[in-house]
Amino acid sequence: MKILLMCYGGLSTGLMKVRLEEEAKKYGVEDIEVVATALAEAENDFGDYDVYLLGPQVRYAYDDIKAKLADRLVLTISASDFGLMRADNVWQEIVKGLDRT
Repeated sequence: MKILLMCYGGLSTGLMKVRLEEEAKKYGVEDIEVVATALAEAENDFGDYDVYLLGPQVRYAYDDIKAKLADRLVLTISASDFGLMRADNVWQEIVKGLDRT
């Protein structure tokens, strides 16, 4: 599974990236790859990911990104989950979203 994790500058997502990879492995997902980047860099080429996550700093871009990636799962991370690095909650949102698609 490939996840693109975007925030404003690409720096604050590093810890969430590591925690998401650890959380996925708890559930037996060994082929997990989380790429953390700045939204400005990602907008040039969203690539081919299974899930696109927006940090709370860039949630304003959700509608535009969802329009461009209509067939992909695009989610926003709540400010509380991001601030507390609650990768367990974020992982559960990813699983729910994938189950709906």
